[in-house]
Amino acid sequence: MGLYLRSSRYYYRKQIDGKIHYQALKLRRGQESLLSGRLKQVEEEILARHFGLAYSPSRSVLFSEYIEAYLRTKAHKKSIDRDQQRLIKIVEIIGDPPLSAIGKSHIEKLEARLLSGDNRVSTTTLNRYMQLLRHLFNLAIEERVITENPLRHYEPYIEEQTGRALGGEEITAVLKAGETMRDKPAGPIHAAMFDLILFGLNTGMRLSEILNLRKSYIKDGVISYPLSETKSPRRASGARRGEAKTIVLNEAAQEIIKSQRSTSDYVFDLHRRDSNCVVRPVRVIRKLSGIKDFTFHQLRHTASTIIASQSSLATAKAVLGHRDLRTTLKYTHPEIAEQRRTVQKLGKRISAIADKL
Repeated sequence: MGLYLRSSRYYYRKQIDGKIHYQALKLRRGQESLLSGRLKQVEEEILARHFGLAYSPSRSVLFSEYIEAYLRTKAHKKSIDRDQQRLIKIVEIIGDPPLSAIGKSHIEKLEARLLSGDNRVSTTTLNRYMQLLRHLFNLAIEERVITENPLRHYEPYIEEQTGRALGGEEITAVLKAGETMRDKPAGPIHAAMFDLILFGLNTGMRLSEILNLRKSYIKDGVISYPLSETKSPRRASGARRGEAKTIVLNEAAQEIIKSQRSTSDYVFDLHRRDSNCVVRPVRVIRKLSGIKDFTFHQLRHTASTIIASQSSLATAKAVLGHRDLRTTLKYTHPEIAEQRRTVQKLGKRISAIADKL
C-alpha cells in the first residue's frame, strides 16, 4: 500500500475497510517536490469517494514549489534560462501564495509593476510574461494541482511593432556605434558587436543562429544549418528531421568568419549564446546611434529589404530561409524614396495609357 512508480509516473494505492483504491498522482519522476502536497490532496479525494462525500481541495502547493516542478518539466526548452528569470521576477512582485490562491488581483498587480518604473518592460515583453504564466497554469490544471487558470480571461496587449528596416544613414550610425564598442569594449560581447552586426547585415540570419553558428556547418562558403537548431524546432519534425537550411555567404561574411579567433567549433568566441546577451549592448547602440527603437532583429529586416529590392522575392525567400513567401513579404520594407520613385513610374505609365483615350 502507498506510493509507487510505474513507467516514470507516480501512483497511490490505499486500502479502506478492505477496499483497495488506486489513483494516478499525475506527477512524473523529477517532480518529487510536489509529492507531499499532491499526496494529501489524493488522500482527501479517495476518502471523499469512498464515503460518498463531495470533495473540496484544502491546500494547493505554493507558487514557488510548482515553479520548480515546471522548470524541470520544461528543461529541454532553449529559452528555459529566460523563463526562470521571468518566473523569479514574478515571485518578487506577487509573492509566494498557494498556486490555487492566485487570482485576478495578482495578475493586475504583476501587470502594473511590469509596465511602470525605470525597469518597465514593453507590452510585447509583458505578453511573453503572461504567456509563460498561462502555460504554467495550464500544466498545473492537467496535473490536477489546480482547477482554473486565472489568466483564462486575460486579454494580451496589441504588440509594439519593431520590425522595420534601417535606412542607409541608420545603418552607418549603427556600424559606427559597433566600431566604438569594439575599440573600447566593456566585455567580450561588446568587443564582438561590430562583427555580429556586420555579419547580420550580410547574411540576414537570426541572432540565435549567428551566436550558435559552428565552423562545422560551413563548407565552400555555404552554411548548412540543421533545422533542429533554427528558430522553430517543429521544422525538424517528421520527414524533415535531419535536414538543414542552406545559407550562402558573400565575401564580406566569409572574411568576418576568417577574422574570428575562436578555438572551439563555434565561429564567435563568446561565453554566452542566448539572445539575452545582447540586451545591454543594444542599449549602448541605441544611445550612440540615436536610434531609440533599434533591435538586432532589424538587421534581418534590413537585409531582407535590400535583397528583395535587388532580386526576385523567390530568391529573397531562399536566401532568408523562409518556408512561406508571405513571411518574406512581411520582412521587406521599401524606403520612402524608393516608394516615391515607384509611384512616379506608376503615374507615368497610367498617364501614358490615359493619353490614348
